[in-house]
Amino acid sequence: MIIILDTNFLFALKSKKDQYHERAYEIFNEFEEENPKYFTNYFIMNETLTLAIVRSHGNISFLGKYITLFFGNDNFFQVFQNTPQEFPKIVEVCKKYITSKRLISFTDASLIYLYQKFNADYVLSFDSHFDNILNRKF
Repeated sequence: MIIILDTNFLFALKSKKDQYHERAYEIFNEFEEENPKYFTNYFIMNETLTLAIVRSHGNISFLGKYITLFFGNDNFFQVFQNTPQEFPKIVEVCKKYITSKRLISFTDASLIYLYQKFNADYVLSFDSHFDNILNRKF
C-alpha cells in the first residue's frame, strides 16, 4: 500500500492545538497493520515548515518538532524530489483539474502527480479539493 501525505496532515501530527491533531493520529493508526509506504515531496516539506514558522510566530522549539518529523527520529516517510523535467507534467495536472470552482496550488498539483506516478492508494489530507481526483482519507 502506498500513501501520499499532504501538508495539513503532517502539520496536524505535531501540533496539539491543530483542529485535526487527534484525527491525524487516528488515520495514521488505521493503516499501521498494513505496513504502508508513505511518500511526500519537497514542496510539501517546504509548505509544512513554513506553516510551522508562521503558526508558531517563529518559535524555534515548535519548528524543531517538524524538523524531527522530516529529518529525525520521528520520520516515517520518504520525501520525493521532483525533477525539473517533471514540472511540465505537474503543469498539465494544473490544467486538467483547476477550475473557477476548484483552485489548487502547484504544490497540491505536485501531490496529485506524485499520487498518479506511484499509483498510490490514498492521500492523507484534510483538503477537500482532492475529492473526485484521488482517494482521500480524512
